[in-house]
Amino acid sequence: MTRYEKYFIPVYKRIDKEITGGEGSTLHAKDGEYLDMFSGLGVNILGYGNKKVNKAIEEQLRKHYHLSNYFEAESVGKLAKYLIEHSFAEKVFFSNSGTEAVEAGLKIIRKYGKNNGRKNIITFTNAFHGRTLGSASITAPDKSSFYNNSGMTGVLTLEFNNMKDLDKINSDAAGVFIELIQGQGGINVAENDFVRELKKRTDKFKVILMIDEIQSGMGRTGKLLSFENYGIEPDLAVIAKAIGGGLPLGALLANKEFCDYLGIGEHGSTFGGNPVSCAAGLAAIKQIGQEKFLISVQKKGEMLKDGIRQLKKKHPDKIGRISGMGLMIGTEILKNEGKVRELFENEHIFVNMTQGNILRLLPPLIITEEEIYRFINSFEKVLKLL
Repeated sequence: MTRYEKYFIPVYKRIDKEITGGEGSTLHAKDGEYLDMFSGLGVNILGYGNKKVNKAIEEQLRKHYHLSNYFEAESVGKLAKYLIEHSFAEKVFFSNSGTEAVEAGLKIIRKYGKNNGRKNIITFTNAFHGRTLGSASITAPDKSSFYNNSGMTGVLTLEFNNMKDLDKINSDAAGVFIELIQGQGGINVAENDFVRELKKRTDKFKVILMIDEIQSGMGRTGKLLSFENYGIEPDLAVIAKAIGGGLPLGALLANKEFCDYLGIGEHGSTFGGNPVSCAAGLAAIKQIGQEKFLISVQKKGEMLKDGIRQLKKKHPDKIGRISGMGLMIGTEILKNEGKVRELFENEHIFVNMTQGNILRLLPPLIITEEEIYRFINSFEKVLKLL
């Protein structure tokens, strides 16, 4: 049991380590330093102690912590302007989290469906979009079975990467919601032909295409947003996790056709677009959005995957599928997967497992080559003990 566990509703399985600080890709615990290979589930995308993010937070704190959305805060406006100028979107709505951004998008899709006699929202197997009732309704049943489909009716689940299933997209659908790289679902990457056909059918039948960039966005794949890897643009997109530079923030991006679909009073958030979070997010995205930085993410991602591929050659009975883009990588563990996290902790490395046997790597994008080599060397030691 962790130090304060008895005070919490037991919805998390916590790691029994007391963290005292962090710097770069390293977390400081009472028993030593740990290389963080999942960066707060993808939130701390620039690692810990980023000077520009820290400075932005400190400067904003001296101005004000919070204004209601009756006022326009400069940091909020500047982040909105950056996102619009560097994406497909015409306007943005800020929330506190990814699942709240999803709910805002679902509201647009439902209103569009009501206005046009369309009843279905389409999602995909192995999807994960959040834990509120709406977002859970478009999450694959085996991920949140307690409340799956309890929040909304008219949800149709298609098989991810199944071209034939896309034939089911027609004028009955109001919207399609998809992660192009499924994170919680096991780092499943959408195939190019599948994505192109999906875009073709949503355009043909005038179905809203909404892409979930909560985990794959903010440079994680080597592009600012993952759909850029496919040469398409959605109608709506949601971003969260890393967008706040480590602080709580989410965003719904909307194109010209749908950016004014919700009017005054139809949606809102007391804390959405907090000025401190937006200041941190702006400082982060200005660093991440640099072409040189994004190229480095691609190179380091290939280095990490190449290292894992070499380990697979040595241990084909212990490593299965290797997948991902940039620094969002999944490795299927074929043997004694329940021991993986503990064995890595013995090497002073924090890792994350999803779907039971998928080692999900989401390191800070500022991870160094030396740290990648260290991880690969430790991974080999772990494999020998499985």
